[in-house]
Amino acid sequence: MLKVKKVLVSQPAPADYEKSPYKAIADKFGLKIVFKKLFQIEGLSAMEFRKSRINLLDYTAVVLNSRNAVDNYFRLAKELRVQVPISMKFFCSSESVAFYIQTYIQYRKRKIFYGKQTTADLMEVVSKHKEEKFLFPCSQDSNSDVPTAFAKAKIPLKKAPMYRTVPAKVASEIKISEFDMLVLFSPVGVKSLFENYPGYKQNKTLIATFGLSVAEAADQAGLTVNLSAPTATSSSMTQAMSEFLTDLHKNGWELEKVESKYGYKQIQASAKKAAKAAQTESKTATRSKTIESKVAANKAAALAVMAEKKGIRKKQNLTKA
Repeated sequence: MLKVKKVLVSQPAPADYEKSPYKAIADKFGLKIVFKKLFQIEGLSAMEFRKSRINLLDYTAVVLNSRNAVDNYFRLAKELRVQVPISMKFFCSSESVAFYIQTYIQYRKRKIFYGKQTTADLMEVVSKHKEEKFLFPCSQDSNSDVPTAFAKAKIPLKKAPMYRTVPAKVASEIKISEFDMLVLFSPVGVKSLFENYPGYKQNKTLIATFGLSVAEAADQAGLTVNLSAPTATSSSMTQAMSEFLTDLHKNGWELEKVESKYGYKQIQASAKKAAKAAQTESKTATRSKTIESKVAANKAAALAVMAEKKGIRKKQNLTKA
């Protein structure tokens, strides 16, 4: 039996921890939650960025999906001595990112658009401005779905790596063996874990990851992912953690009774099954439309033949008359 008492969350502490979902989880299960990023953001130098041969002023719109993207776009513009024109349009993934731009420019004097939260929301806004030339500031190891969404919508987008995610040195600050659960949010976080603690062994420590790319990195590193979020019923890590810990508690903290429901392998299998079902449904729908088209074409051809025969008969009758 393994009772979770201390959790390491590889993220900065919430601005208002007392009102955060993490505080609710800590109170509910009697946990101690420690926040510590295992990685850090490192901006590319102006010299490194120039190698990409991207001219910021060649683009009329910028797509921003994080504060890091905002910070590094304006940082490089300044280092490159580029004056961002007032006509530049900014498309943000959320309202919070849009408001963060105020750190660098006067919000009311700019053309700033944003989605509600998801990439699909953002694309609804972008689709009304297809004529723009879009630039996407991102990290070198970006796994964002934004480029895929643009490609699907057939809207040109230029990826512009402006920063990189690198492991942080935390070994002297964190004794990793003290934690019963590690919550990871980036493949670099997985890499940092082993760089800070060479020869790290998971043993009975629970591993929670957010996003399939993180779960895959953990799995490839030899870790057992006990909680892979988001799940079918939880869209956020805090929701998934609450659900997972609730089930663990109900089952006397016996992991084997709940593990298969939340583990990476199970989530991955479900995702593949759903994708296969969607593909089959798509093929069936296409096949159905093809059959319907053929039936319609045959019917039209038959009607044309009948009409032609009627015309011939009518002509013959008029000749006889």
